[in-house]
Amino acid sequence: MASSKFSLEEFDDKLLTCPVCKGIYNNPRILPCLHTFCANCLEMWRKGEVQFTCPTCRQQVRLKGPDVSSFPSSFYINNLLDFRAVHHSNAKRLRASCGMCESDASIEGTCGDCKLLLCGNCLTGHGNSPALKDHYIIALHEQNDSGSRSKFTQTQYCPQHTEKRRTFYCQPCDKLVCRDCTTTEHQPGPNHDPQEVGLVAQKYKDELQTLVGKGQDTADALKRTKVVVGKELTSISTNCQIVKQEIKEHFAELRAKLEKEEQEVTEKLAKMEKTQKEPLMKEEQELEERLQSTEEELKFCTDILARGNDVEIITLRKQLGDRLDALSLSQIQREALKNHVSFHPTVIISNSELSLTCKPLLITEPPIESLPTNVIFTPNEGQVLEINPQVTVMSSAGQYVELETTRSSEGAFQAVWRPQTLGQHEVGVTMEGEGSLCSSLSIDVGTNNPVLKFGQEGSQQGQFNEPRDVAISGDRLYVADTFNNRVQVFDLSGNFYQSIPIQSASPWSLSVLSDGTLVVYAEEDIVRLSQSGEELQRFSMGFCKSSGGLAVQKDGRIVATDQADNCVFLFEADGTLVKQVGTLGGQVVGESEGEFNKPYYVCVDRDDNVIVTDSNNCRVQVFDKDLNFQYQFGQEGFQPQDMSMPMGVTTDSRGNIVLANFAWDDNDDPYQTIQVFSSDGTWLSTISSDDDKLKTPHGVAVTNDGHVFVSGGTDHCIRKYRYW
Repeated sequence: MASSKFSLEEFDDKLLTCPVCKGIYNNPRILPCLHTFCANCLEMWRKGEVQFTCPTCRQQVRLKGPDVSSFPSSFYINNLLDFRAVHHSNAKRLRASCGMCESDASIEGTCGDCKLLLCGNCLTGHGNSPALKDHYIIALHEQNDSGSRSKFTQTQYCPQHTEKRRTFYCQPCDKLVCRDCTTTEHQPGPNHDPQEVGLVAQKYKDELQTLVGKGQDTADALKRTKVVVGKELTSISTNCQIVKQEIKEHFAELRAKLEKEEQEVTEKLAKMEKTQKEPLMKEEQELEERLQSTEEELKFCTDILARGNDVEIITLRKQLGDRLDALSLSQIQREALKNHVSFHPTVIISNSELSLTCKPLLITEPPIESLPTNVIFTPNEGQVLEINPQVTVMSSAGQYVELETTRSSEGAFQAVWRPQTLGQHEVGVTMEGEGSLCSSLSIDVGTNNPVLKFGQEGSQQGQFNEPRDVAISGDRLYVADTFNNRVQVFDLSGNFYQSIPIQSASPWSLSVLSDGTLVVYAEEDIVRLSQSGEELQRFSMGFCKSSGGLAVQKDGRIVATDQADNCVFLFEADGTLVKQVGTLGGQVVGESEGEFNKPYYVCVDRDDNVIVTDSNNCRVQVFDKDLNFQYQFGQEGFQPQDMSMPMGVTTDSRGNIVLANFAWDDNDDPYQTIQVFSSDGTWLSTISSDDDKLKTPHGVAVTNDGHVFVSGGTDHCIRKYRYW
């Protein structure tokens, strides 16, 4: 797998060497696992077998045709080989002869189609010849110009019309064809649909980019699992060191008689440690290899998409898609470390034993702030519990919580813990009338830092000027780039897709309908736009003083807030005002039901109930679809569940309410959080982040896989967090 960027220094034996023959690639072919080898090397490797293993990763491979020519050619390696040939011809130009006039004149370039070295005169004549006008003429001075490197590749010609390039793709036939083919055997009709390569490649590029994102999730899961295995290896060493000390203390009392016994038991401990570690060390190595292979495959796919070679994308898209599908669907299944070594001293020297015993208290994965983790308590053999015990958690700051447990079929008890503070925590198990049932665990809670962050201040593609809102539709993220007067569209991995200008106004809030229609709240106007950015409708809210939030109900009715006049409006899809809550003109700033003090953002849930952040009242108000008050929740304070200035709001597929919140601690220092509440307003969790703190969060949007995107106003970026 090769990088998409290269320079002259890259043309060494390592980069262009086949892993099998150790020579420069000759007719390189790509296997389904995305590893590349010479065609002849693959033929020798498979030894006539239809099914064989990849020489690098040992994955099973099956031929799709009579020989390895059924595997696609590596466009990029051929690209590098061609560029290498041009570079070498430059180095030898003083002693090479022109391929056309056969003179000894200095070589000035080459033809990318004819593969002829050309002197200056022939280079000019070759390029001006009508019969050769479409050939790629490469001047040697272009070899350091990255913009010219697309020429340094082998042109794909039609096998039937040998002088025609394959610039069309017939999807029913899954075949690249030339323009002449589209008027003969691939003429448009029921069985053929030839389309320009560029158009088809863009569609496949989008699909593959989405799969890359899913594959990256798998790579991230592998990394997390590898960290867990590493910590378990460390815990084994720590546990065994503790047991070793117990052994020493026990045998110190009996040193005269027990020196031999101490030595035997210590040696047995070392063997048990080795035996217990071996499968985990093997698992760690396998995870490392799997992670490396996954990252290589993702990098290979990312490089292909970055190079933008349409023919390459079309040719490899099925293999890339299949491989990325396999990556995205792959599961990481393992059992957490359940046993540790225990020492059982006895007065009878010969009967001293070491054994693996089940750890009574187990936390399945390293705890992260606000994310759920399982705490499992397994009673000792013979320990009968009539009622369910409770899991207790004490933070370093003295915050204490008790968690209810449920009994599993195996007799263990499980609780779900969502840590809300960072640092060391003591986790134990207690039962009424019994006290503590086992030794407590001291465990460190990590910070919930963003899994993705992109953007900076500016007006270029992918840059922002105070983005105020975000929305998600399918695999697309829409960002209201407010003071750049546009909406930018990205995939869920942060890759730029499209920019939609908003005429004569700054977009403050937005919503995306199921058909892809974009509805934007731009100052005093509500604007509907097509997916391509064509304006479909615009109606004015001339009475609006300050733009706020916007949401669209299933029937097309629009809910909008005016944060200055402290009102919420309900409109028909055509702009007809249906109802308002609050007092137009801003005469009432109230705390009662249906009154507001800065209603910044609004959303609708799956039942079209309207949810409004009543920011300066430090609460959220919920109305039915017709703006009749239902209930409210939230209070001002400094605890994780409290609010100081709730801003962006959305709901997820579970009905939970996800909220961005400005906050100030009791020292009047600002901090910002993401809060999660159940549909009835019960607080569930809070994300505060530690290493990369939120700055002025505004809009929020959630994905179906438990992530939330947050638009940062003053730091001009978008962050993505895991919240579920």
